[in-house]
Amino acid sequence: MLIVPAFAFAMSEFDRAVGHQRRYRIPALARAMTRAGLSVRRCHYVNGPGLLAWFAVCRVLRSRPKDGPLLRAYDRFYVPVERRLESRVRMPFGQSVFAVGRVPQ
Repeated sequence: MLIVPAFAFAMSEFDRAVGHQRRYRIPALARAMTRAGLSVRRCHYVNGPGLLAWFAVCRVLRSRPKDGPLLRAYDRFYVPVERRLESRVRMPFGQSVFAVGRVPQ
């Protein structure tokens, strides 16, 4: 299982500070997994609104995500709703790409 950052336009100094080397789109991650010898079982975007927030905070405002009441409210109230929604609907974009690969037998 992999969760990797999505969309190169969202790459920020904070990404680099936490060790991100690149951001992926679904096709590129699926190709990388296949080249590594894995069969791709799942590969889709997660946390669509998170991408927009990340871009605003890290790229536009050139800041860093901070713990505080706003983030705690987002985690407590929005994330459960988002999880239910994304379990039914695949987002066309997201902050991350979630992927599952398997070694062929």
